[in-house]
Amino acid sequence: MAAISVTRRFSVEPLLDINDPEFARWYSHGVWWAMYGDYQGNGPYNDQYLIENISRNIHAGRYDSPSSSWFTAVGFYLGMLHGGWLVRPSDTLVVLTDLDFAEGYQQSRQEEQQLTDSTLTSMIHQWALNRVAGQALAYELGSLTGALSRALVPATMPAVSVP
Repeated sequence: MAAISVTRRFSVEPLLDINDPEFARWYSHGVWWAMYGDYQGNGPYNDQYLIENISRNIHAGRYDSPSSSWFTAVGFYLGMLHGGWLVRPSDTLVVLTDLDFAEGYQQSRQEEQQLTDSTLTSMIHQWALNRVAGQALAYELGSLTGALSRALVPATMPAVSVP
């Protein structure tokens, strides 16, 4: 996995293998924005950030075409999660508030899987075509986030509960 430059002197290893330069650029912007932008220094984002953004884009039909330029925005969302965690590392990549998201997150932490930007966009495209929403989407996004979190948060971390 190649490091992505966030600033001239700061690079990060992304949470997934990224081959699309545009996806990488947006990922870098997300990390930067979480660390240095308007909401800088607040630490990990809550799971609703990802649920709401992906859900809104599915509902708007932005992921219906596999060639949609909106998929690069997913790089930004993931970069935001990564940058938020880098500001204040914790036991989870995101703050778990949704029960279905948390269940998916915990389940996927037990499995070894390597994600790429293209497999990720294919997954989201399929969710869009199948109109996955609500609790099912939260669970799927939790699974995705849990799998991505393994790059930063050791798999040996204790199970967390949702308040």
